[in-house]
Amino acid sequence: MLDALRRSAGHLSDASINDLACFVRDMRPEQLRGLASNVKGIYHELLFMHAANSNGDGIEARLFEATNHPGEDVEFVVDGEVIRELQLKAIASPSAVYEHLARYPEIDLVTTSEIAERFPNVECSGFTNAGLDRTVGGAIDDLPGDSWVQEVAEGLGTSALASAAFSAAKVLRGETPSRQLLVSTTKDVALGGVTVIALDAILDGLL
Repeated sequence: MLDALRRSAGHLSDASINDLACFVRDMRPEQLRGLASNVKGIYHELLFMHAANSNGDGIEARLFEATNHPGEDVEFVVDGEVIRELQLKAIASPSAVYEHLARYPEIDLVTTSEIAERFPNVECSGFTNAGLDRTVGGAIDDLPGDSWVQEVAEGLGTSALASAAFSAAKVLRGETPSRQLLVSTTKDVALGGVTVIALDAILDGLL
């Protein structure tokens, strides 16, 4: 997770944990909105690459150096020859699938399980979007220092009602709960005004 955060910006490549904490703590809500989504996507790519390179099949999975490489995120190489390229997405909404298929119909798409199970032509990465969300929130919470970012992570982690809203929507309807539902739920468990504002900002990046 920390590697994903370091990979999210060039100047963070050699950052210490304290440097990363300062970087996140000093961000404005609108900046964190994009960071949360970006870091989760990069973390997903790193997990997928390490899993692919650990199966002993002799095929090397490599990420492109640029995190915003158009079209593909991962390439598979055998004896120096690229045999396949694909794009990875850690998402909770199918809209990104439609966008990818429209822009890059020739590039295979691999997504987290919640979306992959809804599209017969989309492969599953072996990871869940909900699990990635929890890891991202936990890693932010573990960074040293006090900030409203930590308050959000702690609030999401301790809110049984918010967790239930996520789970019920996914299991019973196969849908993602709206921002209005989650923010309303968060207010109901009295996590505080700052947390509600911060949650509203993060949801744009995560839902």
